[in-house]
Amino acid sequence: MDKALELIRILGQSDDYFERQKAAWALVNLGEPAVDDVARALETGEFSDLRYKSAWILGKIGSRKAMEPLCRALLSDPDHVVREWSAAALEALGFQDAAPTLAVAMKRDSARDVRLRSAVALRSLGAADTLRELLSYAEPEVRGMAATGLAKIGHRESLPEVARLLEDEDLEVRRRAAAYMAEFACEEALEALSVVLKDRESLLRTEALKSLAKIKGEKACDMALQALSDEDWFVRYTAVTALGEIGHNKALDTLVEVMFGQEDEEIRAWAAWSLGEIGDERAVEHLHKAYKTCPMEVMKKARDSLVEIFKQEV
Repeated sequence: MDKALELIRILGQSDDYFERQKAAWALVNLGEPAVDDVARALETGEFSDLRYKSAWILGKIGSRKAMEPLCRALLSDPDHVVREWSAAALEALGFQDAAPTLAVAMKRDSARDVRLRSAVALRSLGAADTLRELLSYAEPEVRGMAATGLAKIGHRESLPEVARLLEDEDLEVRRRAAAYMAEFACEEALEALSVVLKDRESLLRTEALKSLAKIKGEKACDMALQALSDEDWFVRYTAVTALGEIGHNKALDTLVEVMFGQEDEEIRAWAAWSLGEIGDERAVEHLHKAYKTCPMEVMKKARDSLVEIFKQEV
């Protein structure tokens, strides 16, 4: 019997897990000569265990000959696990012409894991054009995944299109569009986030602050400072921590005021943490005072900043 066929028989029939694993790796090591037989097992194997293992093997071998059977399996196999592994294998192959099939799976597959795996594969392939097309798809989940994919590959050219999604009817799509902006420290992203900070949904305002924390810079600091007066507790909390991550010393005086002010104790405590993150020596005397006079949670964060950042003895 042909070596590849014997290994496939073991893979599909053995009750011994380790024997099956050994057979799978042996097929990977056979490489190109095993592709046709493994592809046949993927498409005609009786058991899903054999089919998904076959998809994995084809991804590991990396032959272009495997692309078409993997595409067919992704779109038509009755088992969602096999479809998911087929998407992963197409990602591993790395061929751009798999992008249209992955996009179809994103749009149509009934299993979220398959849709998500296809989206991840598209961004791994750097399939920006395909992802941009999906920004206008009818299903909100697809639009959101496309925005995330474009963010992950750093596709700056999509910013105007993603910015339009900030007015999308779906909250999660708007959140993902706001998160996209974090990847681009540019005026257009900051302008988009300034609009998000006025959104009626606190979740969106919070996401905008998280993006500002990654963008950094003086303007991001100014925008986060304004959010300290937001009506929502979690938005104010995120603004305080964002200011620490931004690290601009323009926030120092305001954070000192928050630390000694009438805010919630947890927010005051994180103001002490942010003063440490900024690292300006002018904060030291205020942190010493907070360590001696403020409530317990504030005191702990003030001490952490003094000891860990400023190397002070307390």
